[in-house]
Amino acid sequence: MYKTDTRRGYLSNENSAKDQPLTFDRANAVHIPKVFVVCDQRDTAPVWGYIPRQQGLIVILETSREKAIDRWSAAMPDLVVLDLDVEYEARMELYQKFRAVSVAPILLFLPIYHETEILEAYLAGVDDVVVKPVSPAIFLAKIMAWVRRSWTVPVEGLSLVKVGSHRLDPARRCVTHPDGMEIKLTNLEFRLLFLLMSRPAHVFSADDIIESLWGGYGSGDQVLLKNVVYRLRRKIEADSSHPLLLQTGLGGYSFQG
Repeated sequence: MYKTDTRRGYLSNENSAKDQPLTFDRANAVHIPKVFVVCDQRDTAPVWGYIPRQQGLIVILETSREKAIDRWSAAMPDLVVLDLDVEYEARMELYQKFRAVSVAPILLFLPIYHETEILEAYLAGVDDVVVKPVSPAIFLAKIMAWVRRSWTVPVEGLSLVKVGSHRLDPARRCVTHPDGMEIKLTNLEFRLLFLLMSRPAHVFSADDIIESLWGGYGSGDQVLLKNVVYRLRRKIEADSSHPLLLQTGLGGYSFQG
């Protein structure tokens, strides 16, 4: 049971977050999502870190805005939560930096309602904005909703794809190496690899890939695509600095079986 002051950014709640029927199923998960929480408020930060961790998620909590980007690059999270008690310009700068290097969804908590900042946040690539105060139950519901969105992709009608000795399983969202090792993929990694493996050796242009992965959003922003390619190469290549499978060529990428 939470008995907290709304001045600290969250409301008291009758039920503990662990009583909410939202727990992530670690036992049956192909991947346990990482939630990166950046919160500089002494009273709020432990709560924001505790709630999703109790639901089975991996939580990386950072209280320093200055260290956030470096910490992100080491953690490579699946969801970024920003709750900062700083000036508008400092918040804007941080989530612009995150969007420049990450395709992970960004959930932004604001201390007050300010329409201009909310609109500019969405334009900068923030995926969801919540104005505080907010209850722990709503905080958890938001986290779980974005976790489901980030790690769910429709697989109806998608068949197993085989290129050479590599197999991509849409139902389990994993790729199997010739030695039998299975590698779990995120939603975006899977979508990129499925596209490339659907036409082996064909070079898909960066613009076509961006349109396929993000639709209208992110069109022309190759930084996001390069980040996904980088992460995927680290998973599937024997030497990601000298890739043999996911190759660059003619302004795009291809999968060479």
